Amino acid sequence: MKKTLLAFFFFLALVKIATAQPLLEEWKGEVTQTGKPGTFIYTLHLTRVNEQVSGTATSSNADGSGAAKFEVGGIFDGKLLVLQEVRQLEPPNARWCLKHMRLQLVENEGVATLEGNWEAEGCKPGTMKLVRQLAVGSQQSAADNSSLIPHPSSLSGRFSGHLSQSDRDYGFYFDMELEADGTGTSHIVSDGEGGNATHRLRWTFDEATGKLHFEESDLLEESVPTWRWCIKSGELFFKKEENRLSLAGVWEGYIEGFTLQTGACASGTLYVEQPVFQKEELVVKKPGETAPAKPVGVGVYEEKQKRDVEVERVLEVRSKTVRIRVWDSGTVDGDVLSLFLNGELIVKNYRVTRQKHETIVQLDKPTNFLILHALNVGSISPNTIAVSVDDGYQEQVVIISSNLRTSGAVMIREFTVK
Repeated sequence: MKKTLLAFFFFLALVKIATAQPLLEEWKGEVTQTGKPGTFIYTLHLTRVNEQVSGTATSSNADGSGAAKFEVGGIFDGKLLVLQEVRQLEPPNARWCLKHMRLQLVENEGVATLEGNWEAEGCKPGTMKLVRQLAVGSQQSAADNSSLIPHPSSLSGRFSGHLSQSDRDYGFYFDMELEADGTGTSHIVSDGEGGNATHRLRWTFDEATGKLHFEESDLLEESVPTWRWCIKSGELFFKKEENRLSLAGVWEGYIEGFTLQTGACASGTLYVEQPVFQKEELVVKKPGETAPAKPVGVGVYEEKQKRDVEVERVLEVRSKTVRIRVWDSGTVDGDVLSLFLNGELIVKNYRVTRQKHETIVQLDKPTNFLILHALNVGSISPNTIAVSVDDGYQEQVVIISSNLRTSGAVMIREFTVK
């Protein structure tokens, strides 16, 4: 039965109907899979003629570490979209699940979404929620959308993560500092050449669709004056979870001194997050203190080492025994570091190379803080180090940035089923 259904949808995807004007649509959103933490970013580009649809879909890890493109086909009766990924177009080697989706159209306050379940032979099933973008050729602008607000208080602050670009095999550490007035800065560090740079940006947030739009403008500072950076813009989906606020999506851009028409950059994906601390984990503030309260594990380190800590990422683990690995995922430039767990030294004066340095630790608290303490910044500032945490169920990899004034950290929280 599955083979017959697959062949049917493959036929639909290739049908050309000349008697009706095709409607072009784009949908973007998130995909989950049973048993896997986190989400995938999913984009649909569909041509619809009457009830028959065909086109392409792109699925990518939220952190930009992998992506795949598919040919799709199916039927949409105006309420229910039945769609099949009929074959994988890219990449040629690594195989992804070929999903069969049943998505219901839901319209609320003028926003159209497709919501439902998917399944695939040989894969665990999951859920999908997509938001309809402007139809191709639409001239609606952000200024015409009254739901755009410049500064929701829940989105201000620092978001840290990773940026990928489709034309290269290395990535970038990336963070955004969002101010409440709709301005901000972005900071990028290359795993390859280029060093690092800081750009000014502006941002708006659409409460109806849950999307943040950002646009970088002028360059504020850079470490390699001869390197030309991409001036980036994009739409990022906002998600609020118990442990984090996250922004994820795709970006496009142009090389400094050019435009999108004269010097477009290869596009890519972007994922940044802001950890959320629970009240019971924070140090009680003293009367008259105005600085934000810090978690206990961070406060112990700051008091001993006299350095501030920026908690950049959140990882959930299923075991109290974890294997921690650190290495230089970019240009090896002589970085030396120490690692602290909840304020206690666990790795001392390690010169980072591409060889993974491993240590096994016991997590004695529900929430733990792994802190990267830079002893120097090598020949390329700041230290950006790959850190993996393996709990025996999965290995999770993040990139952390530290300098001689501020130490980057990962919050490691015990996974619980709600």
